[in-house]
Amino acid sequence: MTSVDVLVIGGGGGGYPGAFRLSKAGYSVMMVDPKGVLGGNCLYSGCVPSKTVREMCLLAARARRFLRIEPPNSFFREVQKHKDEVQEIRFEQHREEIEENGTEYVKGEVQVKGPRNYLVKTEDKELEVSARYAVIATGTEVERPPIPGAELAITSDDIFSYRPSIVDLPDELVIVGGGYIAFEVASMLNALGTKVHVLVRSDRALREVDKRLVDMFLAALDKEIDVKFNAPTLAIEKRGSRVAAIYSSGSTKNEVSGQHVLVATGRRPVVPKGLEAVLQLNRGFVPTNDGMETAIPGLFATGDVTGKSTYFHAAVRESLVAAHNIMAGGTMIDYMNLRDIPVAIFTFPPMAYVGITPELASKIGIRLLEVSYPLKRDVMAQVYDERVGEVRIFVDRDNMRVVGGWVLGEDAPDVINEIALAAQSGLNLKDLAEFAGQHPVPFEDISYAARSAL
Repeated sequence: MTSVDVLVIGGGGGGYPGAFRLSKAGYSVMMVDPKGVLGGNCLYSGCVPSKTVREMCLLAARARRFLRIEPPNSFFREVQKHKDEVQEIRFEQHREEIEENGTEYVKGEVQVKGPRNYLVKTEDKELEVSARYAVIATGTEVERPPIPGAELAITSDDIFSYRPSIVDLPDELVIVGGGYIAFEVASMLNALGTKVHVLVRSDRALREVDKRLVDMFLAALDKEIDVKFNAPTLAIEKRGSRVAAIYSSGSTKNEVSGQHVLVATGRRPVVPKGLEAVLQLNRGFVPTNDGMETAIPGLFATGDVTGKSTYFHAAVRESLVAAHNIMAGGTMIDYMNLRDIPVAIFTFPPMAYVGITPELASKIGIRLLEVSYPLKRDVMAQVYDERVGEVRIFVDRDNMRVVGGWVLGEDAPDVINEIALAAQSGLNLKDLAEFAGQHPVPFEDISYAARSAL
């Protein structure tokens, strides 16, 4: 029996930040992950590789627009090679961090034997481990929809995972799903010349996003992307060298085919074997309080496996919350604030939002003051000739404090962070109006928007 202070199950954003903090504080920490590398799904097949591909696609689109340069046929293959190189750089960076922080790292899987006892299985041995505290940070995995022929489809993992199976640009692609992954992939490959069809089950895409923002995004989306609403997919079938998605359109059946059909309909939690015997799950997810502790004292859960948030940066913060509460002996001294976690969707154009937006405000009874600045007036939007969208800030009329905002257009994933920090810090509209934002970048649009109301 090996005894440690803390067992961290999972090496992604919900695992290693807290593990490193605990190691630095003098705790003995064992971190176990089956991938053998840190970074979790984000680095192996998610946000880092997908955004690497996205940036290269954006570069190609701008080169085509301004330089009249068409990317060569081998461009996407080179992009995929570069994506792998970026992942390898970060794998090595994380290996160095493990050594720097003195955290024991084991490639393997964990089986829960009891609230304090675990079985760690590696390639060549099994190790019984006793831990005073444990953190479950095992994430989620792609879930295929329960439709006939789903096994014929590819997923985002086939495009973005380390050393992916899809390295050549498809001439035509069908995407099943109406969430952020569906529209991110559609934007990227459309920018390189792939004909993309998106089948959205209902009449609304991006259901987690305020409808006003979604409507603006759809109006700005490249019309070459064929988006079909109220088009639930009934089956996926082979058509020679192509793959077809059979979908419903009212009372009729139709089909659309491509070189591939990609399903982007959701993810499911991955939990350690044996966990359900000691803890009641909620639709497969691990429930926690705001201090990231489960119903079992000393057992914490962080990241996607909790079902609270699906974003790496949220998982990092949750990991640190758990670490802080472990260092306090299990006393809850730190809490997770999910409302002020910014969310970015890396489409073309990109969009981002945070906090209380109009739909939520109407539900919880907050009167909002809205201030905005159109991106058509922004310098960099003019430089790149991407003059769509806006910066919009939401303020509580009762105290003039910033409670949320959204950005559609140039640099949205960056700009939203300043609004998020303002909301988290309780800043008011005057604070933003008096800040001298750097010129000429879209951050200054926040001050312009704030000053419009003062």
